[in-house]
Formats: sequence, C-alpha cells, structure tokens
Amino acid sequence: MKNILAAILLLLGPVHAALAITVADLPGQLQTCVGDASCFLALSPAADFGNMQAYSYTDSGGYGYALRYTLTPPSGQQSSYSGFTPYTDSVWLTVYNSYDLATDSARVTVYTDTVSPTPANLLIGDSSGLDLGIDMQNAALFSSSGYREVGLDNDLNSIDQGTMSLLGDQEVTALLPCLAEGCYSRATLNLLYLSFGDNGSGRAVLSLNPADTRALLYELESYDPYGYDPNTMDTTGTLTKQSYYIATVPLPAACGLLLSGLGLLGMRCRRVSG
Repeated sequence: MKNILAAILLLLGPVHAALAITVADLPGQLQTCVGDASCFLALSPAADFGNMQAYSYTDSGGYGYALRYTLTPPSGQQSSYSGFTPYTDSVWLTVYNSYDLATDSARVTVYTDTVSPTPANLLIGDSSGLDLGIDMQNAALFSSSGYREVGLDNDLNSIDQGTMSLLGDQEVTALLPCLAEGCYSRATLNLLYLSFGDNGSGRAVLSLNPADTRALLYELESYDPYGYDPNTMDTTGTLTKQSYYIATVPLPAACGLLLSGLGLLGMRCRRVSG
C-alpha cells in the first residue's frame, strides 16, 4: 500500500509543479504590483481548466482571480494590407469575486503583453494598448460578454454604443476614434469560464463555469474606408482585427466568420458609397 501511495505521489508531484508559475510569468503590471506588495497573487492555481488557470488575487479593489488563458489558432492580427500574424502564449485577466450592482460598473483588466509577438496598439487613449481597464455594465456582467462600438455614419453623426467601456491611461476612454464617414472601431470581451449571479443583496457574485464552450476571449477591430493600403498604393480602405482565441474554431465556423466579416465590410462600404 505504501509503495502504491509513493508511486501516486511521484506521478502527481511533477503535475502540480508544472502548474505553478513564477513572478516572471506574469504580465508586467502584475509583476510590478507583486514586487511592491500593492497586490498579492498565489503562484499555484486555485482552478485549472486546461486552457485557463485561475490564480487567487487581491489588490486594493478587492479579491478575486488572475486568470491566464492560453491562446490557440486562429488567434492573431488580420490586416487588409499586411496579411495575418498569428498570436501565441497567453492573455491574462483580473476579476473580482463580487461587484456592487448599484454602480452598474464592474472593473476587469485585460493584459496582452504576454502575447507573442507583442500586439500592435490599435487604441487611442492608452500608451501601449497592452493592459486595459474595462468597465462592464450589469447586463454585460450577467451575460459574461460585453462590447463597445464607435463610428461615424454617412452624415458624420457619431455612433457610440455597447455594454462596456475601455479605459486607458489616467482613466481616459481608450477606443480608436473614427475620423471619416463609414468608419468604425469595435471591442468585444467574453468572460470565458466565468458566471455572475445576483446574491439578492445588491451584489453580483462570481462563480467559475467549467461548462463554458466559447472560443473567443477578446477582439479589437477597426475599419477606415479611406485608409492607405500600401498594396494598392491608394486610399482604398483598411481593416485591422486582433483576435484572441482559447479554443480552435471549427473550419466551417471559421469560414462562416470570414464570410460574415467580408459581408459586413461590404455592407459598410456600400453604406459609404450610397
């Protein structure tokens, strides 16, 4: 019996060791706060879903989790003028265990400086675009999904809609503004493996949801109908999209996403020319 127990411990030991991380594995902002003791983060996960590990996390805002999501294809940047650049490694997210529903604002933070290669900054209002505070409305929190879209219609009327706000440096709104009719910029965040419920006392309380089957974690997209395309050497319009997936999208679904994206682009182009 002792020999069997020893064998089990030998097998389990390397597995648990492999799950542990070091401070150097963290996003830069979390490395800094751990180093100056303004936040505390356990280096062994409280939960592991394979493509997501949840590490207990505490800072001045409360306690919750720092979540590491491992990226898979088709993660990457798709650009109409420079093609496709795949992303690897991981995206991190910090989230609290509960939020006050009266404020209709739940702060989570996305960190992409652990992505390889380093993503280009598509945002104005944030110096790097690599760590971004996001305030989610109650509706977004309960659905575990939020978005923000800004743009200009054919009459140059401003479009600003969605269920979350992106905040960059000095709490300034961070989303690429549109400067030409028919342009748009959109951000989407899915709180994968997370569920929030109303505890009946005015607070949304977090629980981990291992049954979540969604693949897309985070996405930024911008379209400029008059953007300069070096391939055509003309202002024929540019579309840039950064997508972060934690599960591979099946091929038929991926084709559908591509076709729907092309259809949306064509529809927007027709609106501009119409």
